[in-house]
Amino acid sequence: MNVEYINPFLVSISNVLKEVIPSIDIARGPLEKRMTPMITKGCASLIGVTGDIEGRVVFDMTKETALKIAGAMNGEVFTMFDFMVSSTINELANMICGGAITILNNNGKNLDISAPTIFTGQDLELYDSSLVGEAVIVPINTALGQLFVNVAVRDNT
Repeated sequence: MNVEYINPFLVSISNVLKEVIPSIDIARGPLEKRMTPMITKGCASLIGVTGDIEGRVVFDMTKETALKIAGAMNGEVFTMFDFMVSSTINELANMICGGAITILNNNGKNLDISAPTIFTGQDLELYDSSLVGEAVIVPINTALGQLFVNVAVRDNT
């Protein structure tokens, strides 16, 4: 996988998180290449990527982190993972992917994304058999918890 596709997602994460939670501090952890399957932390929002690049992006976090992020974005406290939390996390993933895809399209790619799908449950295994199994994972550390950006894409040319 071409790691140059990762930077637009990192730029977009920073921009979007600071837009929706202005007081948030963000620190990026070390980039890691890993073979699938991906083992989820508890709440994972998956978005497909199509066009010149194909694959998927997963935003993975614990349910506790999802509750805190959704709470900060909505200005309330969530104690249960419900439809509002799910919708908020999917919208966050959609905003981040949309920003990254815009950057890539502005640099000459022709890409689109699918609607986000949320998976809940700790230790779910997600396989990417069509992508030869390689993914790049970047942890994003915040005071609300850790968010893992898991990108598995390949050129489709």
